Parts: sequence; C-alpha cells; structure tokens
Amino acid sequence: MLPQFDPILAWPWVLLAAGISLFLIATTYRSRIAHLPRGSRITLLTLRIFTWGVITWLMIRPSIEISETDHQDSVLFVAVDQSRSMSVADGSGGATRRAAAVKLVNDARADLEKLGKDLKVEYLDFDKEVTAVTELSPESPGEQTALGHILDEIPKLGQGKKVVGLILVTDGAQRALPPYDTDPRAAATRLAEQQIRVDPVGVGSTGLSDSVADLSIEDLDVSPSVFVKNTVVVRCRVRALGAANQELTVRLLLEDKSGVVAGNPGVMRPVGVPRKIKPVQNQEILALDDLTFVAQEPGEFKLSVEVLPLEGEPLTANNSQTTFLQVLSGGVNVAYFEAEFRDEHRFLRRIDESPDIQLDFKPIRKGKLGAKTRIELDWFKPGAYDVYIIGSVPASLFGPEALKQLAESVRQGAGLLMIGGSHSFGPGGYADTPIADSLPVVMRRTERQNGDDVDPTLHHLANLQMLPTQAGLSHFVMRLDAPPKNKAVWESLPALRNANRFLNLKDGAVVLGDARDEAGRKIPLLIAQEFGRSRTMAFAADSTWRWYLGGHHDVHQRFWQQVVLWLAHKDTQGDEAVWAKLDLRRLRSGQPVNLTFGARDADKRPIDDAAFTIEITDPEGKKHPVTPQRSGTENLARFFETRMPGDYRVHVSAKKNGEPIGLGTELRFLVYDQDLELHNPAADFALLEDIARITGGATVAPHELPAHIKKLSRLGLNAEVTRITRILLWDQWPLFLVCVLLWSVEWYIRKRRGLV
Repeated sequence: MLPQFDPILAWPWVLLAAGISLFLIATTYRSRIAHLPRGSRITLLTLRIFTWGVITWLMIRPSIEISETDHQDSVLFVAVDQSRSMSVADGSGGATRRAAAVKLVNDARADLEKLGKDLKVEYLDFDKEVTAVTELSPESPGEQTALGHILDEIPKLGQGKKVVGLILVTDGAQRALPPYDTDPRAAATRLAEQQIRVDPVGVGSTGLSDSVADLSIEDLDVSPSVFVKNTVVVRCRVRALGAANQELTVRLLLEDKSGVVAGNPGVMRPVGVPRKIKPVQNQEILALDDLTFVAQEPGEFKLSVEVLPLEGEPLTANNSQTTFLQVLSGGVNVAYFEAEFRDEHRFLRRIDESPDIQLDFKPIRKGKLGAKTRIELDWFKPGAYDVYIIGSVPASLFGPEALKQLAESVRQGAGLLMIGGSHSFGPGGYADTPIADSLPVVMRRTERQNGDDVDPTLHHLANLQMLPTQAGLSHFVMRLDAPPKNKAVWESLPALRNANRFLNLKDGAVVLGDARDEAGRKIPLLIAQEFGRSRTMAFAADSTWRWYLGGHHDVHQRFWQQVVLWLAHKDTQGDEAVWAKLDLRRLRSGQPVNLTFGARDADKRPIDDAAFTIEITDPEGKKHPVTPQRSGTENLARFFETRMPGDYRVHVSAKKNGEPIGLGTELRFLVYDQDLELHNPAADFALLEDIARITGGATVAPHELPAHIKKLSRLGLNAEVTRITRILLWDQWPLFLVCVLLWSVEWYIRKRRGLV
C-alpha cells in the first residue's frame, strides 16, 4: 500500500497558495474576531484552520494504491519443424536437420521441465499445420513450411492458460501456398501485441554443401505471345550450387506437334543454340537474357528451359522450367517514326499491348542533332513492316533513298499513315518526295514550315471536336460502339488541339472524321484512301492523347488498333468469336488458376448476354465443369483442382439464344511437379532474426540452447497478473459532509456574533 499525490498544480504553487492562505488566517482573521469573547475566538479560528486544512487536502488530491499479484498457470511451447526441407542431411555427421532438431530438444527436456512449477512445457510438430505431440519423430513428411500460419495458431493452443513464449526449431524458410502463406513478420507483430516472445533456434545450412551439386532454373521470363517468323527472347536465371568451375549447358526445348493427334501433347525438341556457362563460385546465380530462337509456325506450344544435370546430381526435378507460348499468325508489324519530344507517341505506342500488333518505335532527333539519328534502309524494304506511321518528322531527315524504298513498299501493299504536326505533310517537305502520291491529300512545295513555331496559315489553331462523317459512321476505323451508341461515344471525347490545314483531297479519298470551325465550315481531319494494293491515311491532328488522359483509355486503344488493322487489310480478319485468358500458364501443384473469357460479334463488340460453358480436362483425361461468374462487365471463373502435375486443357464455348457463338476456344496451362520444400532447401536465418526482434525474443544457436534455457529460468516465465486498486482520499462523500459541517457551524457562530 503506497500513498500517492496528484496536486492540481505543480507542488511549488500548491505550497505557496497554502502558505499564503494560512498566513492570512493568522493575521487578518485573528484581528477580525479580536473583539469577541475568548471561547468564540478560539472556536472560529479552529473552524477556519480546519477549513484551510480541508482545502489544502483537496489541492494535493491524495490517494493510496493497493497492489495484489496472482500467479496464473502458463504454458511454453516448443515447436519443431517437420517439413521435407528438414530431411536435408547437412548436419554434423550427415544427420538430417530434423534428426538434429529432435536430438536438440530431447537433450533439453530436463532443463525445460525445471523452468517453473506453474509453467507447463508442451511440444509441437508443425509444417502447414501444428500438432501437439509427446514424442518427436525423426520423420519429416510435411509438404509446406507455413511459419506465419503457425505463429497465428500459437495463442489458440493455450486452452485457458497464458502463453508466455515459443521456442521455434526450424530451418527458417517460409515455403507455403494459399491459404497458409501468412506473412511471418505480420504474425510475429500480432504475437508481440499479446506479449508472447519467440526464441527461434535455426538448424541447417544457408547453402548446400560443397560436395552436393544442385542446378535449378528460376525466374523464367518470355513474352506469352509472339508473331510467326519473329525471334523469341527467353530470359531466366540459373542457380548453381556445388558446381564451381564446371561447364554447364543451358538449352531451349519447344513442343513439336507434327504427327501428334489433336489434344495430345507434342514431343519436346531442342531449338536455338545452346548456351555454355561456367560458374566460378560454389554458390552462384547466373542471369541469361540471350536465349533465342525463331518461331516458325503459328499455334500454341510448350516451351522449356533446361540446364543439363551434372553427374551424380541428387535432385533434377528443378533443372527445368516450362511455360506456354502463343505464336500468332497474321500479326501486324508497325514502324512508327516520330520526334522524340512529342506527346502523341507516348500514348499511341500503347497499341503495342495488343497481341495482334507489334510496334517498333523509331524516335527521331531533329535540328542539329538530326545527323545523329541513324536511318536504316532495311526498315523500308518491302516486307519489313506491314504499316508505317510518320509523325512530325521533316522529310529531309529520312533522305531520298529511304523515302523511295518506302514508296515501293506502299505500292506492294504496306499501309501508310501520316499524322499531324508542324513538320508533317507539306510543311514537312513531303510534296516533292516519292510518297506524295501515296497520301490521300494534296501537298505543295510552297507549304514549307520555317522554324519550329506553328504557322497559322498552315494549321488550325483551335480545339476541334472530331466526329464521324456519314461515311465514317459505318467505317471499320470509326466504329467505337454499337451503331445506336457510336456517335454518342465520339461526342463524349475531348476535343483535339490544333490540326494541319489540307489544301485539297485527292480523288477517291474519303473523309472519315471532321470538325467544324467557328463559322461552321467543315475541317477534314481523318482521310482514307485505297491506293492500288495498299491503304493510306492522313490524320491532321496529333493530340488523341487528350482522349487517354480524359479517361477514355479503351476508346483510345480501340481507335488506334482499328486504324492499324485497316491499313494492314486486317479489318475483315476478326479475332475469335469466343476468347479466353488465364492469369497464369504455369502453376505449382495445388495453386488455383483464374480464367477471364468473353464473346464478341463480327464487329468485335462484346456480347454481354452470352451463356458460357467451361470445361477443364486434367492430365488423366478427366473433365471438370467450371461454373462461370459475372463480375461487373467481366466473365470470370476459378479452378482449384490442380493437384495433379501435367498439362490441363481449357475449353470455353458460348451460346446466345440457344445458338452457338463460333466454335469456342481452347488453351492450356501447366501444373509443374516442383517440390516446394526441396526446390531450394537453403535455410533462412534472416527471417528467424526478424521474428525474434519483433517479439522481443532472441535467436539461439543450437549449441547455445541449454544456456538459453537457464537464462529463461532466471528471467522467470511464469505469468503473473498484478491488480492495482487506487482509493482516492479527496473525492469521497464524507469529506463533502465535513466541508458542509465546517462552513455551516462557522457561518452560524458568525451570524450569532453579528459578523455576517
């Protein structure tokens, strides 16, 4: 029981106030009652001093604290990892990590049992789940190490007892799949809030022994879709352990479907040139970014990267990684030339995200730096590209030979588009070039731009709202939505900023989009024409980026994709009526896969009321129906039955009003048999250090465990509950009655003596 004080002001001020008031009572109040009889004087002075004492008591606000301590039954858990990574024999004398951990705990049992009479020690086995045990087995069958999940489970195992700590014996590497992949550091933070300390004991090696070789392919990276006859670039990392100064061979394998019955996997055959690498250290990661081959045929193919195993390598399942590659036929290759400082190219180039279009951006430097821009004549040879887009680039920067080659490519069927700018069309000096005949607008040599300042006689300097013309409303390029909504979509787009003035249009040219000036006159903006075997366009504006920044991302992309497809004669070659996409084409066993799918009509507009049927065939040929779901404007499905390694086939079909939409679509994904625990079995002591730091525990080396247990014994782990009761001595009703009594009696006496 301890006295406590909580004065209303700082102590010096309280003492000063009490002293001054007592001095005034002793001096002024005594003279005030000096004429009264002695008995009355003593009584009043005594009452006034008692009142002073009560007020001073209230100012210092005294209280007393009474503390009581109760001992509560508590529990300390000792959890030992039993996942398969604990079967790695990197311990002393060739012992497995699990065997070393079990021996360590068994040797420490006697010391653990002496930690306290009110403390119970319980033993746990864990992998992705936790199990209470009395005896620890040397077996380690667990498929996952879910450290975060286990830490979250610990408080639930106390069964009414206070959990005071956890001794965690493990190699420290979290290897878990959903729903067991809880972040260990976040789980440790939750334990710290409950005052549960974790003392990790790390077992195992952070790298395999020098005498054990292990090669693995990691981080396989390849574009999921490429164009036929194009070079495929594959990137990966080779993790080489125990292979110092040994020559390793890395090669690509591509599925060969020739002679294979439809629906069956093909034979994996080497492609490209194998790479030879030689690690110089015993533990090394080598990055490869130059594995290449040329895609010869369209279709979907399985692609693998493999590092050939070394003699005696114990684990070879991780020597390769496999994914799927979609080789597209009929893709459009686009060359886009633009001044590198222009805004339009940063958004127009996004059409390269379409699997049907591959855009090569060629930035052009102007002025004095123009000579540094390297123009390759091979870019303009017939067959090099399907479509050419030229922005605000003076004709002089290309040179006559390049433009002559370009004109020949256009005559042989390549599409050509020139977009607006101060150095486009006539102002850019194209009136006297070989491509002047190809473009749908008339240009003259007198239109030349002088300097970089925009000439108002050659350009419309205003905001121009482009809308489809009557001919444009039904044209493929201008079709942004269904016919009843198409015009409204165009009207909702932000206005374009400025545009080139065209002197005249050529015979056969069609205006697809125009705007109106302040006087209501038509300003042609987008003009198209059929030019022999090719198609060409002139677009007077160069600010469609305003659409993108205005929130019309899809419209911007759709417009430019349709421009390119029309120029390449691909407007009649639509995509499949039913399409599907997988979020992953390569999954671990047990990992769910997400599917997005849809259907579209002949004009590539989405069919929102289609009814879908989804069927997934596993490697054994068993068919699994999957229920489609609708989320907003998307059709989604999720498949969980991926335990069996191998190839899975997805078939999506659709109907509208009971009638099939197209032929449906098929695609594949791969579930690989990678041992989550043994793919990279190195221990991770850094994670254990973080867990200990967060929870206020300590990392313990195996040989230090006995000393650490003695330290815990000195600290005392028994849970104590301390209850503190505080009694306020100034905020009580008896004190209130005393105040009332003192003031009343004094007032009565003063009233009787004529002092009131």
